[in-house]
Amino acid sequence: MWGRARTSSTRMSNTPDPERSNGKAAVHQRETVQFYRSYAHHSPLGDCWHLEVQGRVFAPSRRHIRKRALMFLLKSVVRPETQTEEHQLFLERAQLFLTEHRRGKSIPITIAEQAHALPDTTENGHFEATLTMQSSELGPSIVTLPDGRRFVQFCVELPEADGRLFAGDVELVSPQGISVISDVDDTIKISNVADRKELLQNTFTRHFRSVDGMPALYQRWADLGCSFHYVSASPWPLYEPLDQWLNVDQFPAGSVHLRYVKLRELRRDREGHGSFRAKRAAIEQILRSFPGRRFILCGDAGERDAELYALIGRTFGNQVAHICIRQVQGRHNPNGLSMSEISHLDPGREDRWTLFNDALELEPVLDKVRGMTSA
Repeated sequence: MWGRARTSSTRMSNTPDPERSNGKAAVHQRETVQFYRSYAHHSPLGDCWHLEVQGRVFAPSRRHIRKRALMFLLKSVVRPETQTEEHQLFLERAQLFLTEHRRGKSIPITIAEQAHALPDTTENGHFEATLTMQSSELGPSIVTLPDGRRFVQFCVELPEADGRLFAGDVELVSPQGISVISDVDDTIKISNVADRKELLQNTFTRHFRSVDGMPALYQRWADLGCSFHYVSASPWPLYEPLDQWLNVDQFPAGSVHLRYVKLRELRRDREGHGSFRAKRAAIEQILRSFPGRRFILCGDAGERDAELYALIGRTFGNQVAHICIRQVQGRHNPNGLSMSEISHLDPGREDRWTLFNDALELEPVLDKVRGMTSA
């Protein structure tokens, strides 16, 4: 998602008229504004924060013929059970893809009692902007978690008669420290990407399940002051159930980076080239935003995470402190990975790699993080 050019929003000199935007109601009663949790990076020049605000505007589809056709297509691919909890879950997840994108919408938001107009939504209903605010301005909107991390909360400015609330948050990530960039499928969530049938069932008809030990491990890293960025090749319509699952299973809150992709494009991307490019763009943007931070990269052997992380490591050098790869079978590595393959991918830097089957095997990495935070 970070691969596209980003647009800085314009602060509005007066309180916005939430009734109208581009000659129309800012947010129609049928429309929903969904914000994606993101991050902000600090600039010492002027003591200001650059907040990345992004999300989408959508509405239930009115084109019943198209909706029925897409539902039929999804059912033919996923083949859910009928008259079961799985079927109900399938209907809920499928509905996330059966929406109308709202193009050309300019959403007025309020941060710390200041009004901003976001840039118009694109043809897929998405918006993204970089908002720059002084540190002194953000105080009233900052929420501090027990682990010390800070988030700025904001909301859409709506008419008083509109009782809805569309809110978002952005983490204030300090210039120095340690961040964890984590893949999702088969790294922290059981997906079984290598088996297409199982992947579809795990995505559409089953409750998401964590890999044993990973929530506790990530929480221990958070207690040491780490920030988190969850980067996945999953499409953006899955943001809400993924975000809910991360919260329910007690993973630390962090920015979420998914993929702009249509269902038919997902079916064609059998070799994972599109997902590789999308994840690379997201990760590189994060590292460029925080040149003074060190990063732990977590992925799995089932896809091309090792290849991607080795490329990132060679490009950003010592910014990449460690790389953790969970051993699972997949299309690209049917037998997992070996250290000899790591030596080929990242010559001379094998010391910053850990191949693991169980989260307990990452205890030395936890000690490494503890040492970096106390240095």
